[in-house]
Amino acid sequence: MPKPKSVRAYFESLNPHQNALAIALENAIKKHWPHLTVKLAWGFPCWSGNERVFSIIAHADRCNLQLWQGARLADDYLDRIEGTGKALRHVKVFGRDEINDELIDIMDRAVTLDATAPQRVR
Repeated sequence: MPKPKSVRAYFESLNPHQNALAIALENAIKKHWPHLTVKLAWGFPCWSGNERVFSIIAHADRCNLQLWQGARLADDYLDRIEGTGKALRHVKVFGRDEINDELIDIMDRAVTLDATAPQRVR
């Protein structure tokens, strides 16, 4: 299957469960941080402010919300933020109910980091 050429095409390529999660994450981003721009990067939807802030990557049973500065937030959210990258970490989202106040707080802190201490993405 060819890679999607737009954010909409990426979402449309997902199975119904993944699509519902991805759209719910996208809606949260649009609602809380409408100033972020979105485009495909590395084949996935990626939202940026000064630098990249979030990506959504679908997996078989979930969507991962990638946090481009997640390593800087991980110690404060040990039960939610996963991964071992120097900067990039992720939150696994299995259901729309997991897009809750805590996840919005994590996302808000990621946006604040991008606004106050952006890290260049290679």
